[in-house]
Amino acid sequence: MTTVHADELDRLPLPLVSRARLVFAGRGLRGAARDDLERRAVASGGGFRLAAIRFDRIPPLRELIDDVLDQLAVLASGLFPDWYGAAARFAAVDAQTADFDVIPTDRLDRSDLLQRGVSVPWLKAARRLCRRGALPRPRGFPASVQAAQLAMAVDPSPLLIALALDDEAPSHEALRGLSSVAEWLAREAHARVALIVPEALEGSTALDGVSFEAVRVRPRTPIEEPVESRSEPLPPRLSVSPLIGRPNPASRGEMMLARRLEADAELAGLFRYNVRVDTPRGTSPLVDLVWESGKLVVEVDGFYYHSDETAFSRDRRRDYELMLGGFLVLRMPEDEVADDVELAVEKVRDMAALRRGTTPSALPSGIKDAT
Repeated sequence: MTTVHADELDRLPLPLVSRARLVFAGRGLRGAARDDLERRAVASGGGFRLAAIRFDRIPPLRELIDDVLDQLAVLASGLFPDWYGAAARFAAVDAQTADFDVIPTDRLDRSDLLQRGVSVPWLKAARRLCRRGALPRPRGFPASVQAAQLAMAVDPSPLLIALALDDEAPSHEALRGLSSVAEWLAREAHARVALIVPEALEGSTALDGVSFEAVRVRPRTPIEEPVESRSEPLPPRLSVSPLIGRPNPASRGEMMLARRLEADAELAGLFRYNVRVDTPRGTSPLVDLVWESGKLVVEVDGFYYHSDETAFSRDRRRDYELMLGGFLVLRMPEDEVADDVELAVEKVRDMAALRRGTTPSALPSGIKDAT
């Protein structure tokens, strides 16, 4: 088994296409491994996209497959209609066109679709769902077809999928189910799958199916891991990168805030989404929203990905580097944004007013600041 130290995660070997690779890591290092895959996806400049799905507990097998497909559908929905990559001759198809038969031939090449393995019936049904604001999970298609078509729509490069498990002591049956889903997903979606699990599971025979060429992530020196206690398991969470220039479909709060900002007469068109910002320290952090000329950054933080010690330290370092570059940083919890998006918009408005040198306005009637 290959060992990769925490300070050399850029050497973590990526899975082969249609293969799943097992990664054993401690609690803090699982997040670090996932973060490194994200950095490499962003640095690839569109060479590949990462979809990371994090599980607090492993659900039953059928539910697990549905959860994975639902997360891919969320991602595909957020990217619609820009599916199949920029090189595809059919990527510019008008999302409002009702039927392929009425699309001009210079905007759609059906043979190009078929050569790429796109299912035209699935695509037609999925587009109709997206136009209605529903997830592209059309009925009547088996799970294997859904996996292949969703992964291809998101990234034909092919897609890199990270399945990360937090549970230190899952049942043998549940762990075997996760292992089989990782293999199934790699095979059916023609994807590369990294299965990131606690190092405490290294000896489990439930993982024998994906144990070949497994990787162990270890610190240079022993560290004491924090002990977490959680009464209720959290639902699976999705992160994706890169999504340069558009809101992250995996973040409900970010999507809600973006839609509301773009509908606001004062703030519409002010912000760019998920772009890199250069700092005097030579770093280029990827920020959720940025008003570049106004030097204002807005971050919508999901608790799931910003709660551990590594993420907390990384956020503080990013804020420091951004402030050195003259940026004002507004951080808002995703749950609070989703619960009261109007209040979130008013906070953004206040920060924009501060940057313009004007006085922030009082909150409109009916909006209460819980802080």
